[in-house]
Amino acid sequence: MTATGATTKRARRGAAAVELAFLLPFLAFVFAAAVDFARVFYATQTLTTAAATGASYASGTAWVATGTESWDDAAKAAAVREGETLDPPLATANVTVTRAGNSVTVKVAHDFPLLTAILVPTGTVRLERSVTADVAPRPGD
Repeated sequence: MTATGATTKRARRGAAAVELAFLLPFLAFVFAAAVDFARVFYATQTLTTAAATGASYASGTAWVATGTESWDDAAKAAAVREGETLDPPLATANVTVTRAGNSVTVKVAHDFPLLTAILVPTGTVRLERSVTADVAPRPGD
């Protein structure tokens, strides 16, 4: 191998190292953004399930032990149990139950912390899901 061939080979390796140095931060950011998207998607699915479970309890279609708690309290507790896997876990203060006529709406809100906080000034995204259900007929009503 000649001296110019070895120099050319080293120059190519050096160029590849420089290209990697420029691209690596961008690739790391794209990977972190993809992970954030997956985490937000999981959180929205969890919130939807929490709201649906809460609506089931609030509407009277899920069984609540007589005299233990009100329908609305049972709905909030059920929604919070569904949201325990979130980080931070869902709190009772994040669940609202609204009754209007013959329907009930359960709204679940959660401030979700992002890995890529550079995209949002607060570093969190407010996720909200709500489910409306008809109130089941109850004996004596």
